[in-house]
Amino acid sequence: MTELEKSAYILVRRGVARTRAELARRLEVSRPTASTAAERLLSAGLIMECGKGKSTGGTAPILLSARKDVPGFVGVDLGYTDRMSGVLLDGAGGIAAKAERTFDPADPQSIAENTKKLVDSLCPEKNVPGAAVALSAIIDEKSGRIISSVNPVFRDGKIKKLLEKELSCPVFTANRSRAAAISEAFGGAADSEENFSLISLGKSVGAAFWCGGRLFCGAYSAAGEIRDLRLASGMRLEEALSPEKTAGADREDIMEICADALSQLIDIMDLRLLILSGRFADFGGDFSSGLEEKLNEKTGGVRVRSARFGRYSAARGSAFRMGELFIPCP
Repeated sequence: MTELEKSAYILVRRGVARTRAELARRLEVSRPTASTAAERLLSAGLIMECGKGKSTGGTAPILLSARKDVPGFVGVDLGYTDRMSGVLLDGAGGIAAKAERTFDPADPQSIAENTKKLVDSLCPEKNVPGAAVALSAIIDEKSGRIISSVNPVFRDGKIKKLLEKELSCPVFTANRSRAAAISEAFGGAADSEENFSLISLGKSVGAAFWCGGRLFCGAYSAAGEIRDLRLASGMRLEEALSPEKTAGADREDIMEICADALSQLIDIMDLRLLILSGRFADFGGDFSSGLEEKLNEKTGGVRVRSARFGRYSAARGSAFRMGELFIPCP
């Protein structure tokens, strides 16, 4: 498969190019070149034609979409302290199955064994081509190397090899905040927004910045590390939102902590959309609207949405991204 065909497949799968004309515009190639790429993807069984779009005066365009029956990847989020969340995606990036399982995040063998059991429950036929793992860690975007992590177990980078041995398939590691941002950008709460920030809460708290329709990772893949933000009380954000501090805490107090910290982020980045992912779902469905109200008292003009995929957002995003890096051919 050529690089042009790979790019075309990704655009169709993401839903941002649904016709041959849109492919040509996005790829910045001629219409015949885009049509040739589309025909090759159709012949390979990776995409399909799915009806006609609206006519703008001429012939109605034929719509394109990714095929669901292409083998999908498994995504597992290991960023929580109490349980791991996993999803199986179909070829189009939809969630075909999801599950959670308890584990000990301080024990590498427990992580590997329980990930294997989770994957087996999602894929009883054991035909998954690969697994993607979302971690609370700074991960080099080019090499996949784990630079640092709030979980000491992940710092030496051996967890990837341990999981590959246990699962008997390739394993892709991703920063959980960025994985969740990808998930919400395509089919999620971002709703085709070109600029937003996703705030992810798990064992730690992190952020991802989606700027101009793509992830901003920074010079050393460390963009979004907001855990050391200082609150008015002097407490670090990571400590204030830790599972121990928030367990049984008054929801209004948690909301005030978030408003204090995130108003700083909004001012620095000039943000107008925040998406809350991960453990924020535990605070209730109306937490995002309450936080939006408090933030607008401080900054004005910001929207806050809950992640569409909730606690499964990072798991889906990591698997979605793996499906772009390792395109399976039927």
